[in-house]
Amino acid sequence: MVQERLESGIGRTSGLVAVLLGWYREERKDLTEGLASLLICTFGDIIAGTFIGLATDKISLLPALLILIPPTIGMRGNIYSSLGSRLGSYLHTGQIKPIFESNKIMNNNILATSALTLITAFYLGILSAAVGNLMGFDVTYSSMILISVLAAGMSVIFMLPATISLSILTYKKGYDPDNFTAPIITFVGDFITLPLLFLSTDLVFSMEDDLSGHIVLVLFIFSVLISLLSYLWNGERLSRRIMVESTPILLITGLFGLLAGVFLTGEVENLISIAGLFTLVPPFLEDGGAIGGILSARLSSKLHMGVMRMEKLPSYEVLKSFITMHILGFIIFPLIGIFAFLINAQLGLESPSLPVMAGVTFIAGQVMVAVVNFLSYYSSIFSFRFGLDPDNIVIPLITSFMDVAGTVILISVVMGFGIIQ
Repeated sequence: MVQERLESGIGRTSGLVAVLLGWYREERKDLTEGLASLLICTFGDIIAGTFIGLATDKISLLPALLILIPPTIGMRGNIYSSLGSRLGSYLHTGQIKPIFESNKIMNNNILATSALTLITAFYLGILSAAVGNLMGFDVTYSSMILISVLAAGMSVIFMLPATISLSILTYKKGYDPDNFTAPIITFVGDFITLPLLFLSTDLVFSMEDDLSGHIVLVLFIFSVLISLLSYLWNGERLSRRIMVESTPILLITGLFGLLAGVFLTGEVENLISIAGLFTLVPPFLEDGGAIGGILSARLSSKLHMGVMRMEKLPSYEVLKSFITMHILGFIIFPLIGIFAFLINAQLGLESPSLPVMAGVTFIAGQVMVAVVNFLSYYSSIFSFRFGLDPDNIVIPLITSFMDVAGTVILISVVMGFGIIQ
């Protein structure tokens, strides 16, 4: 009897080892590529968090700016990660070649992406001003709109070339763009969005109210013209489809980001008192969104290529991807806490201890990945089933919803550790 149980236990262990080895062989490429891109993303996110930690004086003078920060960062990732995901699908299916050339598909995507960037900037500026006034902050609509739109307009100059170059070069070098675009674009977006947002804030503060109002009107007319051109563009009607499918989702997801900003603003006194906690917020939220972006882009490509079926329950192949996302989170999220602690120590920002920072990000990160896996899978199959392109729908939905859920998860775990009350 003992011998039988021993043999049975050895058999189960051998079976588990065989399954894990099979998983590693099949997922190794995605795991290593995803880890490399997430590490790059994390460094950019930490820099973004450091900008917030060092800019607490601006936030103290204009608390409504904290309402605008999460949806602005999120929107930049939503728009350009979706662009990268679409380019990845075009490359996988042979619709475009991995070379830098002007063609109808690329031109349609550039026009639609530029229009979406400006439209959503106006939208977020209006919403943040409205919410700021409701929360009792002294803020004008013209100033918040202008801060948002100026930062968005300047970001196009950097984000479009970065996204196109990344997609083409990774595919050309034999890598899967789906493993790189979301994290790296998140890195680029975070790296430039906050400095541009703070630069725009300084510019707007130096203007007279009448001048800022006139500039808002001019930018609004320009944005409307770009949007109409994108919608009416003959090309292959691709820009119209991108606009029609993306705009409602981006407007909805902008609300998610705004809720994250409201939640952070509600804790602004506690967070400013421990400025080092600000260093955690962008990398935690953006890495969670980037993991969701990697998974969503992979699922979308599989659906477009017909190698994944739409099933009520995730298949074994999908579950392997879920495990890969958890392994990535197991590595990445504690590193966020460690890097944040080291930077806080160097800059003299008040911070919890190293074990606490690593523990908070590890626990909150694993919860976040579980939610990301569930939402990415079902959002992908449902959008595809209803004839919508997951590249236009899922990444914005996942990353923006996780801005809210991730903020709640992170703050809840921080409270659970007794860091803030």
